Amino acid sequence: MSDAVDSLPTAVPLVDVLTAPEATLVDLVLGIPGAASRVLGLHGLLELGRLSPHAITQRTELGLHDAQRLLAALELGRRVHAARSRRPRRLRSPRDIARFFEPTLAPLVHEELWMAALDVHRGVRGVRMLSRGGLTATVVQQTDVLRAALEMAATSFVLCHNHPSGDPKPTDEDVDLTNAVEHAAHLIGVPLADHVIVTPARRFSSVLRR
Repeated sequence: MSDAVDSLPTAVPLVDVLTAPEATLVDLVLGIPGAASRVLGLHGLLELGRLSPHAITQRTELGLHDAQRLLAALELGRRVHAARSRRPRRLRSPRDIARFFEPTLAPLVHEELWMAALDVHRGVRGVRMLSRGGLTATVVQQTDVLRAALEMAATSFVLCHNHPSGDPKPTDEDVDLTNAVEHAAHLIGVPLADHVIVTPARRFSSVLRR
């Protein structure tokens, strides 16, 4: 009996995640003691969250699955932060739209285009990512935009995408897409209310109100 008791695994003390230092949390997520020194020695958490799994693997010598596990933890934290953020309930102005999408789009190093479907009071009925692109561009067809608006039963809708470069000025492609979507949306009776560009520094601009 004593041999059986002695063979039981020793209980590992739980970590207080609310007060633990970043290095301890990184080691806990990865399950690799000491891994945080390789990870945090080169990059801060904010920068890590903007890298791809392959980039993290190359820079920190972590395995690809470990890099994905770390990014998953950072993404969960970002989503919790976004959920806690005081987002406007109604999107009546470019500033409202920017505040609503900044937690999702501003930290990214690649471009993404999102839609918010609105009700008759400009309240948010639903959101959807329409396109994910590279460092400087994202491509979407106007039919994809209109289809999403109809599927979400939008009375009207807004678009928002990010410029990782930090310059909120609309490109010619941004203007062309917006004009095409605005015209087509008017024809089907589900108007485009605005298209806003956000940046990491919280600068923003409206493509429709340029």
